[in-house]
Amino acid sequence: MPPAGSGLMTLWVRSLDRAYNGSGIARYDFRVKSTGPTISPAVPEPEFGQPTEFTLRPDPGLQAKSPVVSYSVKTLGGQDDRTFDVTARPDGTATVELALDGLYSENLQVSSRSANGWVSDTAWWGTSFDTTPGVSSVTYPENGSGGGIDVPGTFTFTPRVKDVVSYTYTFNNGDPEVTVPAGADHTASIDWSPATDGWHDLTVYATTRSGLELAPYDYFFTVN
Repeated sequence: MPPAGSGLMTLWVRSLDRAYNGSGIARYDFRVKSTGPTISPAVPEPEFGQPTEFTLRPDPGLQAKSPVVSYSVKTLGGQDDRTFDVTARPDGTATVELALDGLYSENLQVSSRSANGWVSDTAWWGTSFDTTPGVSSVTYPENGSGGGIDVPGTFTFTPRVKDVVSYTYTFNNGDPEVTVPAGADHTASIDWSPATDGWHDLTVYATTRSGLELAPYDYFFTVN
């Protein structure tokens, strides 16, 4: 039985005579193939918060030696990380439906358990999300300059994920936060007039219908 894990392994051997005199040491390097299962989402890039079916398939060699009977699934980076077991079908495969909701990314760790009790290596699968809102302004372009003191500018917020109902923003990380509702198209616009010239920062995050606050976005610009 190889130890848990895969990759390069080394076996060191020496012989002993009756007086316990040791010989030189022989070294034998070899690689152990991973026994981790395969994790396959139904779509190449699952959408944030949308239920997605994942298919779990056992390592063929492991399945031939002793059929896989279950999987241990662990989520990492989501709003409610958890570990749970999934029963395998007679062919060793299993399916699980997950709604991934990590603000920046989320990972799955999956290992299989065979009928003989063997627990496989852990397989990893991960994806990243951009849940920040889009921000745009004609008068005050991002990373550019425009407008002037007391010159009003319109800033438009657009969602990158579904079901956004409001946006919360603050200027220069010192002003009080303000929340505005999103329209039927899930966008919102605000008007703002700067009191000073120079560099400014607008920080915005969106909130979904379920109350989840998404990742913030910093929009930098300069007032003429």
